[in-house]
Amino acid sequence: MAQPTPLEASLGALIMTFDKHAGSGDAKTLNKKELTNLIKAELHNIAGVRPVLDHTITLLNTDGSVDFKEYITLIGSLACATCVLIGLP
Repeated sequence: MAQPTPLEASLGALIMTFDKHAGSGDAKTLNKKELTNLIKAELHNIAGVRPVLDHTITLLNTDGSVDFKEYITLIGSLACATCVLIGLP
């Protein structure tokens, strides 16, 4: 099998990170504690986008859990906010 491209490897990392933190209870969702732990462990260097992160979590977390689709929406929002912060279009 061919070596994955950087983007393919990144997609795998997103999936594995979700699976790693979605352990207790329903393995298809992150509860509030799991989401908090994921953010602390995996996103601790993105301090500049913390307000965006907090706002997005509030919007996503209406049912007390975050599924994979909501998680990917969160990651996409962080990517957009990071682009703005570093001056990319």
